[in-house]
Amino acid sequence: MDIDLTAYSLILVNTSSGKDSLNCLLETVAEAKRQRVRHRVMAVYSDIGADWRESHDVAQTQCRCLGIPLKRVFPLHSLPDYLEARMRFPSMKCRYCTALKTGAIKKFIRQLYPAKIESKILSITGERAEESPKRAKLPVFEPHKTLTAGNRQVFHYRPIRDWSTGKVWDKIRASGISYHPAYDLGNERLSCALCVFACDNDLRNGAANRPDLAERYLEVERKSGFTFRYKRSLKEILTGGGSTC
Repeated sequence: MDIDLTAYSLILVNTSSGKDSLNCLLETVAEAKRQRVRHRVMAVYSDIGADWRESHDVAQTQCRCLGIPLKRVFPLHSLPDYLEARMRFPSMKCRYCTALKTGAIKKFIRQLYPAKIESKILSITGERAEESPKRAKLPVFEPHKTLTAGNRQVFHYRPIRDWSTGKVWDKIRASGISYHPAYDLGNERLSCALCVFACDNDLRNGAANRPDLAERYLEVERKSGFTFRYKRSLKEILTGGGSTC
């Protein structure tokens, strides 16, 4: 992690309690401690009502082990409520699920540091190039244009963008800090319990963990006629075999 953290009023790590979020926490806290600014580090967990049951508790435990506070924020509407109102599922071109999550965090930052107050904020996220071609193109460091206003300067930092999955797990195991139990069930990634971009095995695990969420999504399919994925229903995925992504 090659960045001067002393320049920032707030160092905010976005966490979902997943493996990449945990590595961002580990790297940030270690570097902040070295630079003597660990007191400026905070984690934020955006709860859109669609996560694994354990996710917030796991994030809380991880932050407690690292000695930093965790703030839980909520959007105005949960993802299941929003989805039922729209009768459409998110897609690559319309990722309103992500917008709900990031929108709640942006609101928190604006409330914590209004534009009239002089501040410099670093927002840290765990996107990695291995995950998708789009993420591979993301810069490691850039100004956060939608949050920078008045006397508030915000920057976006992706410290593990170029890390391999192997390195991610090596760091976690070396840390001794508990990771999310979904990975022991075979999950490749951890986001919402039922994410349209997840592989089939992850979706089945998520449905077992959140049957309430699965039933609501299946009901949307029944009422709207739209499938969870393009030409592929959630019902088909949950009753099928294999581990197709």
